[in-house]
Amino acid sequence: MRCSSCEPLLAGYLERTLRRRQALRVAEHLRGCRACEGFLRELRVVDALLTTARPPGSVAPNFTANVLSATHGKSARSPRRVPLLLPLALYLVAAWALAAFAALRSNQFLAAGAALVENQQRNAAALGAAIRALAPATPVAAAAVTVVLLVDVLLLAALLYGYHRVRPALAIYLERGPRA
Repeated sequence: MRCSSCEPLLAGYLERTLRRRQALRVAEHLRGCRACEGFLRELRVVDALLTTARPPGSVAPNFTANVLSATHGKSARSPRRVPLLLPLALYLVAAWALAAFAALRSNQFLAAGAALVENQQRNAAALGAAIRALAPATPVAAAAVTVVLLVDVLLLAALLYGYHRVRPALAIYLERGPRA
């Protein structure tokens, strides 16, 4: 039995509401797992505290003031939020800059650009030839743009998948806290 399947059964094990077979499997797991055994001890402490707790009407009249004064010196711990927009924006700027740089550095594009400038100065008839010389660079630029957009879509999909898979587990971990 794994810890992940044992932990939900520990409350039933403690209250003796499990079926005999499940109780035996949990007991066998507890003999070999210190983490689950410690978790069971914590549950026993919580159970004992709940049984000795005061009934709802017996809270002291200055309970709220006592709690506020005890927590006044301590800062509230809020979860740290990672701003995802800034790294995403930086990635997009860098990716598009690299794609533009690659397009500008291609020999075909530079040769066509030089021919275009040279031919514009000579006559208007040479302009058509320069535009035809630029045509081979078009697929390179289109491929670079397509690759950048594909990587963007894949990264966004991975980000959303990771967010939906990790967030619930992280929330449970942060809520429960690390076990000693």
